[in-house]
Amino acid sequence: MSFNLRSIKTVDQFDLPIKDLDGNPTGVVFRLAGPTHPVRKAVDQAKARKMINEANKTGKVKLPDPADTETSRPKDLAAFTLGWSGFVDEQGAPVQFTTAAAEALYSDLEMLWLADQVDEALGNKQLFTTRAAAN
Repeated sequence: MSFNLRSIKTVDQFDLPIKDLDGNPTGVVFRLAGPTHPVRKAVDQAKARKMINEANKTGKVKLPDPADTETSRPKDLAAFTLGWSGFVDEQGAPVQFTTAAAEALYSDLEMLWLADQVDEALGNKQLFTTRAAAN
């Protein structure tokens, strides 16, 4: 038996169908940046550089403060969200995607369920992997 390993590819973005609290599709889709996407890599590298610089200054590795992590989460999720479709406001008008609109959405404590859903998807590397035509 043989297999072409190159038939499985890592992709740099994924369309996440948003589900309601019962796991049903909502018709809303968020496009997310995968681990190899330039935007996500830049954010991750900036955080790593900050930790390295702090360690070089003090000689100690300083773990992020949980309050800082909580504050940075909406900003990170917004940076990793590349767009959305099917998202409408209370009057049924389409909500235009901007990074600022995404950050406001993820900062809304009533929308924590959505932030958790997006955060979970971002941590699932298999979502950013696809298979080419079968061999």
